[in-house]
Amino acid sequence: MTSVPNNIYPDYCHSLSPTIGKWCPLLATDVHRLRTVGMFCDERALYHFDNHPVKWVRITGVVVAVDEFKGKRVFTVDDSSGMCIECTAIAPPPPPSEKDKPIMPSHLNQIASLMVVRNTGISNAAGGGKMREKKVGEKGKEREKTVGAKEKGGGKVVPSVQCPAVPWDEVDVGTVVKVKGRVNNWWDTIQIEVIKIEVLGCTDQEVRCWNEVLAFKRDVLSKPWVVSQEEEERCRRGREKELRCARKGSGRKVVEDTDKEDRERRKRKEAERTEVERREEDAKCRKAKEEERLKAKAKARTYPSMAVLKAAKGKYDALGI
Repeated sequence: MTSVPNNIYPDYCHSLSPTIGKWCPLLATDVHRLRTVGMFCDERALYHFDNHPVKWVRITGVVVAVDEFKGKRVFTVDDSSGMCIECTAIAPPPPPSEKDKPIMPSHLNQIASLMVVRNTGISNAAGGGKMREKKVGEKGKEREKTVGAKEKGGGKVVPSVQCPAVPWDEVDVGTVVKVKGRVNNWWDTIQIEVIKIEVLGCTDQEVRCWNEVLAFKRDVLSKPWVVSQEEEERCRRGREKELRCARKGSGRKVVEDTDKEDRERRKRKEAERTEVERREEDAKCRKAKEEERLKAKAKARTYPSMAVLKAAKGKYDALGI
């Protein structure tokens, strides 16, 4: 097992890497040699060859096995380097069978045929039909030209892992292929997620691919990737600037959310304070009423009422006191 080198540069230096943004022509043994160092790119583990970050790889070899699974197809490629590599491709959905096709009742088929005959007769009997057909034909040609230009301009589908460009009918055991894809780890097994497969039709193309592999290993992979301290500092400042700009873009939203939370917090505190004051006022009123009641009761006990005084006065007057 290859040890992880110490001079692994952070991700903000990857713009200077000679391997991160290109198809790296490698051997199967080189692909199995790739290791992860705890870095990620596009939410996927990023592999390294020594200290070179590798995202896209390209291998050339002979297909020695084809395994079909649900939703994918696995091609085992042997490039005579001493190891084979598995290349997984998401297979297209199977065509609908005859049983799955809807069957139209016979009476509907008859009605459809009658409608076609009727429409054809009406179009032929209409006056000036040829002129209109000619105009429609010219417009249709112009429309076809426009649509064709649009498709040529930007209608091409870019191959990806989810939609690989694979000639399914041509790739079989014994076919020499050039596979482009992304490195993946499946149950501790290094695989290549296929993005594109090209069938090589002659030996010259295969030899050219081998020469590209040798030149890439000699010129790039044989030497460690070195970034000067000035370049690393410049890349770091650039990343910090991007982060500051991103924060400024979302800073207004953060401030608005903070102000909203503060307003809600103040409203809650104000409501709680009002409730406490109301309860204190009610307690004071109840206490005052209770004190008045107790005072009246004590006064009645200490001082007799006017009726009692009048009755006592009349009693004493009768006695001549």
